[in-house]
Amino acid sequence: MDFTSPPERYWHCSVKIAGKKDYSIVNDLTFQELERTIVSPWNTGRTFTVSGTLIRSTESVEAIKITHTDQPRSYFAERHNERMRANGISDLATNRSLLPLSQGTDLTYELLFSGAHAATPEPDVRMVEQLCKRLPQAARILSVRSRKGKKSYEISDEYDVQDLLHALLRAYLKYSVQEDPLPKVAGAKSSRADISVEELGVLIEVKYVHGPEDQKRLFEEYSQDLVLYAQWPHLRTLVYLIYNSADLRDAEAFEKLSSAQEIGGKRFDVKVVLA
Repeated sequence: MDFTSPPERYWHCSVKIAGKKDYSIVNDLTFQELERTIVSPWNTGRTFTVSGTLIRSTESVEAIKITHTDQPRSYFAERHNERMRANGISDLATNRSLLPLSQGTDLTYELLFSGAHAATPEPDVRMVEQLCKRLPQAARILSVRSRKGKKSYEISDEYDVQDLLHALLRAYLKYSVQEDPLPKVAGAKSSRADISVEELGVLIEVKYVHGPEDQKRLFEEYSQDLVLYAQWPHLRTLVYLIYNSADLRDAEAFEKLSSAQEIGGKRFDVKVVLA
């Protein structure tokens, strides 16, 4: 199956935790729901739930299966019931929720174990990155207001950048956008990320460049910030937004820092955005 354009419906998942008797089953998910609630957390080592069952680690899973069907759960349940009635059987034992999992196309390996699917970033994460890149254009409109008596919005530090970006993200995203307190680690100067979107596993750290001399400072803070933000249990993508980057001596040197990272067993992507 081509996962660049997968069918939107119908997706089903069953999970059995070691030591538990029963399977936890969810039916009729859209692919976006499946990706957000099961596939992406599994591939990035995050906690997730299936029908109320909390999966804290992939190591605790004894069995997991994901299938796709062209019809919803009700279709398979009705066909099964018709067959039972035709044979004079009153079947109260069969779990109808398992029928799409036994009769659908099994795509567990492709989604969870092949390693290929995890490389595709979620559309909303790409949107976050694009909004960060286009932030100066939005700020430019607000900095010169032609209407009489209207004050301009000036950006002079990272807090001004953060407030404008926060407003834009809230306008575009359906998820909660907030600031998250984080523990101080390894002498990091900041105790919290500037902006977080927990459902996407995104943290955004805003840096404002005051002049060429900030080149060294930002490199030093970068390594500290990685250690700090790796403590956030939901982290999948750290967006490192450097605003007014044209004033750096060598802005392009920071682009090389965009990479996959693993710190303390936490795997996440770093996206450096020069704005």
